[in-house]
Amino acid sequence: MEKKNITRELLLEDIKGNKAVAYALLQAQHPSFIDETLTIKEDVVTLNAQVDDEMYDWQTVTMMTLEDRVRHLMNCGHLYDALKNDKYTYKFAPEHIVFTVNGLPKLTYRGIRGQVVPYESVQEEKFLTTYQAMIVSLLDLKVDYNALINGKLPFYKGDLLCESVIKAQSVSDVLQLLQDKYVSEKEINQEHYIKVKKTVLSGWKITTIATSVLTSILLIGIVYLLLFALPNQTAIADIRLAFIQKDYSKVLTTVRTKDSRSLSQDDKYIVAYSVIMSEPLSEAQKQELSRISTQSNEDYLRYWVLIGQSKIDEAIDIASYLDDPQLLMYGMTKKIDDIQRDPNLKSEERTEAINNYKSKLDELKKKYLTPPTNGTKQGVPETNQNTNSSTTTPNDQ
Repeated sequence: MEKKNITRELLLEDIKGNKAVAYALLQAQHPSFIDETLTIKEDVVTLNAQVDDEMYDWQTVTMMTLEDRVRHLMNCGHLYDALKNDKYTYKFAPEHIVFTVNGLPKLTYRGIRGQVVPYESVQEEKFLTTYQAMIVSLLDLKVDYNALINGKLPFYKGDLLCESVIKAQSVSDVLQLLQDKYVSEKEINQEHYIKVKKTVLSGWKITTIATSVLTSILLIGIVYLLLFALPNQTAIADIRLAFIQKDYSKVLTTVRTKDSRSLSQDDKYIVAYSVIMSEPLSEAQKQELSRISTQSNEDYLRYWVLIGQSKIDEAIDIASYLDDPQLLMYGMTKKIDDIQRDPNLKSEERTEAINNYKSKLDELKKKYLTPPTNGTKQGVPETNQNTNSSTTTPNDQ
């Protein structure tokens, strides 16, 4: 409960008898009331009480465990015997009660018998009715206190303890019912539960969450290792071993489903070299192209990897990016062969696609396959690789 002031005002004319005595009593300390200070201005007496920030109100009690709610209700019930013969009077209702850190109730509205309103002490019958409504509303949180106090209390049906409380004929009978419930609830809690501080509980929650997160990360790592990393390392090892053994067809079979971008530069070179050695090229072309190395342009190597994976469209895209007509023409030649072997294409679709690529291929041939001049070999112009190694691309097939 936030620290706050409770202020109430009295008219001087409502204070009877010796006013000085009344003022002193209103400001006197009492274990059942909060402390108040008094100021007088004209015909108005102002009483101001500052509630300690450690105190809490009725609403806070509703959020406590059943054991603690019963304990607070028992403490409230003891107010009747504590004040029934006292010179002080009071208003007894949830809105006029605050609790100390130990759960002891303090009343926020006090009067003096015969001097300050309320002039008369609360009779047991009225106290009992209010007390019963408070108990039912606190033990059965679905029920509203105001509805009970305004006439619905006798008709309540629900919690068995609450029904027994309503049938009780005295405050002492109610207290006995609460005492029995408190003892049984406390025994149950001691047997099955353990109380911890909120800071400790928060620490446990944080630790649990952190452990769960770390466990999840670890599981993800294990799954990745088992499903991706280890199979990938195994495939790379197989590729390298097959390359050493010059089993180029096995290299291509192993790499067929891998993402060409995931290969290291060394592995791109291995696959590209294997593709060149496996392609239907002349020995002269293979000898020329096999000059590639691990220092060759990454995209150039990846072009050949894609050719080996039969991903011709991607290979053509790279050839266009490299602006290498020889690679582009070779890719289109492979594409035409690919279309001719595609069983899913209808005759008309196949013919249209082939004619389209042949047209593009003829345009490139006219542009780049010029008659030999100055000793240049026809169909083998220098390629644009932008690499540290000198390589050429295949002639027109």
